[in-house]
Amino acid sequence: MVSDVKANAKVKGPKLPVIMTANDLLDGEVVFLTRAGWSFDPHAALIADDAETAAWMEEEGRAGFKANRIVDPYLVPVERAADGFPVASHFREAIRQKGPTVLTQYGKQADF
Repeated sequence: MVSDVKANAKVKGPKLPVIMTANDLLDGEVVFLTRAGWSFDPHAALIADDAETAAWMEEEGRAGFKANRIVDPYLVPVERAADGFPVASHFREAIRQKGPTVLTQYGKQADF
């Protein structure tokens, strides 16, 4: 009976769609997982709409961490803007996407 409950229980995880973010190990900059690897550009982030893609992204995060390329990889729930841009649902993650909150006229945060 208990095993039936476990088999029918939903797996906990972030609400889809999601992107994967981390920090570049060498300079600490926020990076986003793409099909081709890691990018500093949030517009290039791969968006997972299904559990299989999200699981692949988690595996890529573990591999990037193990290879000493990135640190602290994790999935971030997003919503799609009209232009397809993945907008983080949580305030903290939205700040990470845009960059530092000081001198916002420079760097990638100037694009927002």
